[in-house]
Amino acid sequence: MTADPYNPGDWLSYSASGASEPAARLYDYWASKKAGPDDLPSREDIRPEEIKALLPYIWLLDFDRPSRSFRYRLIGTAVVDGVGQDHTGHALADCYPTTGAVEYATRALLELMKAGRPIWRRGTPMFHHHTEVRVLENLALPLAGDHRTPDMILGLTLFYDSQDKLYLPGVLRAR
Repeated sequence: MTADPYNPGDWLSYSASGASEPAARLYDYWASKKAGPDDLPSREDIRPEEIKALLPYIWLLDFDRPSRSFRYRLIGTAVVDGVGQDHTGHALADCYPTTGAVEYATRALLELMKAGRPIWRRGTPMFHHHTEVRVLENLALPLAGDHRTPDMILGLTLFYDSQDKLYLPGVLRAR
């Protein structure tokens, strides 16, 4: 078996150990919106005003089950600034020139959609990013309109510099 060149930090089942405080906060918020242990929150359960401090780092992906593809519904300002482009409304597969990275990310996200369980990763960036960014932390949480079958992903992306400090993209540094 050959090493996957686009495996810069495996996606793992979410565990609070290793996750940053913002990622843990979003996970706890998501979990609080579940009606029962086997239920998933829906997009309508997520209230932006309740997670206002996290919004710059949030993204939403719609999932098209027949084509097994993802489309960005929303991307927070810090994520747009961190990757240098706003991909809102675009298919994930069309957003990044490194198709191997897109395929790697898509495999992980498809597994999330199948299992209906959160995934998390911390590792080197897979896609374009500011040169100051050395590490990304991602959290991907399934959402389901019917509270059972995932049809959307609520995500969080945090950027870290070479000192392992949270990197604030220009949009947040200016505040």
